[in-house]
Amino acid sequence: MVTVGTDCSGMESPMMALKNLGVAVTHKFACDVDKNAKATIFANFPPEVWYDDLMARDNRKAPPVSLYVAGFPCQPFSAGGKGQGFKDERGRGTIFFGVLQYITTQLPTTFVLENVKGLVTRNGGKYFKAVMAALEDIGKYNLYWQVLNTLEHGVPQNRERCYIVGIRKNVDDGTFTFPEKLAPVSVEEFLDPRKGRPSETDLPPKSSTTAHKNVKDEIKRLEKEGKNPLLHPYLIDCDSTAGWMTNRFDGIMCMTRRRPRGHWISNRGRYTNCDEMMRLQGMRPEHFVKAVSPYQLGCQIGNAMSVNVLERLFVRLLPAARRV
Repeated sequence: MVTVGTDCSGMESPMMALKNLGVAVTHKFACDVDKNAKATIFANFPPEVWYDDLMARDNRKAPPVSLYVAGFPCQPFSAGGKGQGFKDERGRGTIFFGVLQYITTQLPTTFVLENVKGLVTRNGGKYFKAVMAALEDIGKYNLYWQVLNTLEHGVPQNRERCYIVGIRKNVDDGTFTFPEKLAPVSVEEFLDPRKGRPSETDLPPKSSTTAHKNVKDEIKRLEKEGKNPLLHPYLIDCDSTAGWMTNRFDGIMCMTRRRPRGHWISNRGRYTNCDEMMRLQGMRPEHFVKAVSPYQLGCQIGNAMSVNVLERLFVRLLPAARRV
């Protein structure tokens, strides 16, 4: 039996991954400041103990676990944020120290921490070095880290994330390695079936001025290049400003909280729906209770950890720590 605790729990991607793997689990605790995340978690993976704020928790009284997972806020380290790191004006950069305090106090058998690639590169790697030094100072763990891209692990989303794995030295059998890359897969495997080919008039509503213009211009540009976006799937970041807009052929760019509607599918003539967005995070929507609005669910999906990547980590991590 694996006992699990999570902070910054979001949609509980770790619980989804363990369920998919058929691992026997006791969900000891979860924590998130977002009331909508709480609604999602209690509808799907209710924990024994809930915390609204990990920074207010007495970690001496928190449940010990064999697997602890936290995706601490990425905005202070993200290329899409202000890059303020630990000095983030909204206090998000200091959440790591709450995570560190839990690990230091309860010494979980294993842990997985996740953040954006920018954690490694921002400010010349200063923040990442500080994170790793703090974890090293605990003195109880063998540490492993790597940047993994979701699209290289069975799901075609370009999502680079830094994963830090800790295994307590007294249980580590030395076999843990990060998963190898997999061959690319088509986004068509993750989208609902087409209902005919759209026309060039199938666009976002004119009331969505930016999205309408972006899709119209991008379709024309692709056709001028000799491509057929009404037949083949191009995922268009149509809610971006024109200067930052991108598209991705037969895959999707990184999904974020800022894009709760997802992205425009050129050969469907519509936005991605929540089920498709979940699949593109390695999730199984048919086994999931949607307890919040589509908008809020879209925000949660954009913030979530990729379940497919966690699955591939857990099947190596748990045996290395003699947990399964």
